[in-house]
Amino acid sequence: MNFQLAVGLTAMLTTAVCQAQPPTLDLFTFDSAPYQMAGTAQGGTNQISGETVDTVVCAANRAGWSTRIRITPQNRAIHSLERSMIDGYFAIDPSAELDNIAKRSDPMALEKWYFFTRANKAFTSNLRIGVVSGSNEEAWLEANGYAIFLSVSSPSQLLALLKRGRIDTALMDERVMNRLRYENDSQGMQLNAHFVRYAPLYLYLSEAFVSDYPDFLGTFNRTLNSCMAGQLALSREEERRITDLSGRLFEEMNSVLDIRQIIDAGPRQESFTDVMTIDSQWQALVPVTTPDLAERILALPGSRALLAWQESHRGLVTEVMLINDMGTLAAMSQLTSDYWQGDEPKFQRVMENRVTGTEAERRLYISPIRYDTSAARFQITASTPVVPGHGKSAIGVAVIGLSIEEALSQVEQY
Repeated sequence: MNFQLAVGLTAMLTTAVCQAQPPTLDLFTFDSAPYQMAGTAQGGTNQISGETVDTVVCAANRAGWSTRIRITPQNRAIHSLERSMIDGYFAIDPSAELDNIAKRSDPMALEKWYFFTRANKAFTSNLRIGVVSGSNEEAWLEANGYAIFLSVSSPSQLLALLKRGRIDTALMDERVMNRLRYENDSQGMQLNAHFVRYAPLYLYLSEAFVSDYPDFLGTFNRTLNSCMAGQLALSREEERRITDLSGRLFEEMNSVLDIRQIIDAGPRQESFTDVMTIDSQWQALVPVTTPDLAERILALPGSRALLAWQESHRGLVTEVMLINDMGTLAAMSQLTSDYWQGDEPKFQRVMENRVTGTEAERRLYISPIRYDTSAARFQITASTPVVPGHGKSAIGVAVIGLSIEEALSQVEQY
């Protein structure tokens, strides 16, 4: 009797433990260091690591799932995804083929693609292009009408072909190339880099998985920005160029708009308590409707002027807002998710220490890259203090949102 009881309790405990284990998401990806790469963990077991792997594991865990990730060729991955033999395939450029057979997440990685040429080779349209077979880059080249001279099986082969002059240029992610040059002791080889695009990459989930677990993708998407934190960064040179571009845009905006007058004409609350009350109501209403105060701000002549200026830079400038020294919106080109901006770096970093005069005029803050779900693109914000005159305190902050791909494309032209 005691033995049967013990067996029964053991079975119940085993069942409870099994039920407590999170379900496993079965995924394929491909080898592309430092984003996804195969390695060996302690004990000799195979391990897939890298930045996009970390992002996927993080977002899946927050959605209540564990992961099993394997590296495989693209054709096999697509075949498996189409037949629901796996749950998903990630680090993929969007494609009509995949969109027909699977459901795409929000972007979970962002690559920077360049055409790399030898330093003594001018970049022209008739260069012999090399690319990795089956890669995102190859699919993009084909979709955009480029003639591919040579497809190879690995990025390291492209570097070797460039060295020997067998190809004139290779299309590749910047960090993949930098890693290859370091690993192959090719840092002394001079290369010119010609920016092509920022490439957002996605997780595709099988239709069967999405049907069985309809809530997973929404939760996964909501956690992606925080799981990617620290992985999306401008290089020093890119930040310098974006800073120069932002400075020119702010100078132009100041030359055609009376920024100080627009801030003075905007609404202003009597107390911080009023600000917090309005902000809470604003945030609660924005997902479903436009708050009354937001409608009044959008109808202001200053807001309409900001929108007209934004439209003159269509594709590059994604939003414009003016914030008074309380941290609340005085004018905006489009609806924002918050009324009070005073707790955000774009306001705090340029208003700290109540800077005045020429010091304030030089202060410019460039935010980290972030995916904007509503606009469906990666963007940054640039902000600068609004100073009424030399030696006077800043009365607010001007903020512009920039599409990062358009911004970097523009600065490449200078």
